[in-house]
Amino acid sequence: MTNHDVIVVGGGTSGAIAAIAAARSGARTLVVEKGNTLGGMLLAGMSLIGALDAEGHWALGGYGRELIEALMKQGYATPPTGSQAGVIAQDPEMLRLYLMRMARDAGVEMLLHSFVVGAKAENDRVQSATVANKGGLEEFSAKIFIDCSGDADLVAKGGGEFKLGRDGDNAMQPVSNLFRVANVQLDKCFAYMEQHPEELSLPTGWTGTADSLDYIRNTPGVHFSSFNRLIRKAKEVGEFNIDRTRVCVYTFPGHVDVVINVTRVHGINAADPRDLSCAEIELQAQTLEVVEFLRKYVPGFERSYLVAMPSPAGVRESRHIVGHKTLVGADVLSGRSFNDQIGRGAYPLDIHDVSRDAGVNRKAKGAGISMQRVARSYGIPFGCLVPRNLDNVLVAGRCISADHEAAASARGQAVCMVTGHAAGTAAALCARDGCAPRRIDIATVQNLLAQQGAILERPPGSVRPRASLLAPAMPSKSPL
Repeated sequence: MTNHDVIVVGGGTSGAIAAIAAARSGARTLVVEKGNTLGGMLLAGMSLIGALDAEGHWALGGYGRELIEALMKQGYATPPTGSQAGVIAQDPEMLRLYLMRMARDAGVEMLLHSFVVGAKAENDRVQSATVANKGGLEEFSAKIFIDCSGDADLVAKGGGEFKLGRDGDNAMQPVSNLFRVANVQLDKCFAYMEQHPEELSLPTGWTGTADSLDYIRNTPGVHFSSFNRLIRKAKEVGEFNIDRTRVCVYTFPGHVDVVINVTRVHGINAADPRDLSCAEIELQAQTLEVVEFLRKYVPGFERSYLVAMPSPAGVRESRHIVGHKTLVGADVLSGRSFNDQIGRGAYPLDIHDVSRDAGVNRKAKGAGISMQRVARSYGIPFGCLVPRNLDNVLVAGRCISADHEAAASARGQAVCMVTGHAAGTAAALCARDGCAPRRIDIATVQNLLAQQGAILERPPGSVRPRASLLAPAMPSKSPL
């Protein structure tokens, strides 16, 4: 059995930043990741949304911000735009390499091609985690564990409390995947939309700047939703069978490849391997259908071809831990702050309807408007990262303690980096001082996070997001 100060379960968006934060804060840190790299869905090519709130203030700080700024400085990411919620496009392959270097330089030990299959718990403490890989089964112990699995796998295997999906019926948002197509003639595509302005659309309830054609043409790294009319035409002859009414396209300056977001499978419990397998099969079938639709129907895509399916099924919702505090939808939309906040979130409250007969533009039962911008960033309570009945575990990412509505914002990649940073730093402090997360002095955590560049408080007023909003470089080390 190997021993560490901190073990991070899952090296996705939140887990990668959590591991970096723990290691930079002085902890001997291991991250266990099922794939061949760190970053998870951050590498899928989707634009980063919610790094700033809709009034122009940064919500993303700390090590997540450091990563994005490093990419910006080399031209691998675009400055945040003034439209919507501080959209930042990035080159996913360069992001992958920068993130891996950042983790290596921080001293993170990485165990790739491995995943946690069990946990031993006693007296409300996880004693060890069982990891499976080509070497077989191995037990790892740590003073503090951080569950960044997305599905609260460690919490569930360790006997921690959790909820599945929405209160009342356990319904969960659908799963999707992203894929990239190349050899796209965007000028031809834009010319078509100029002739058919009715093709551009925004989800009901989205109150940001409309996607005008001038905006789309002139904004580096823009993403847009379109092709409503063409989808209707294809559906009439049975050549588009996905319950979506538009295709979301993510672009990057100078690239002739774009990322496509349109697939959707309902009724999937991502914590069930058979459900997840069914989702992967269906999503790949849908991907083929969409590629053929684009080539046949959409001007500018006639000679396009599939070049990458970089992400597994994109899970929006599964388990939510029961924490010492629970973030709710009203907290998100009101921009609420908390005494124990450890960061801020600004990703839109983005609820894809749980039922197959309603798309993202419709109202979700019991959930209100399906997509609404966050005008003012909200605080994230530390208690949302602390499981109620496990004394040496923290959680980051989309499985923090949040209700169905709030989780629709907390799952955003920028917010996942924020909670990952906080969990990693807090875990290092707990490991050093030998205290349970629920007993840690929150002021000590907040002070260290502030030293590391995290954003805890939101300035008053509104500003216009622009490239000059880049912050000074973050400190490379934050000694305890």
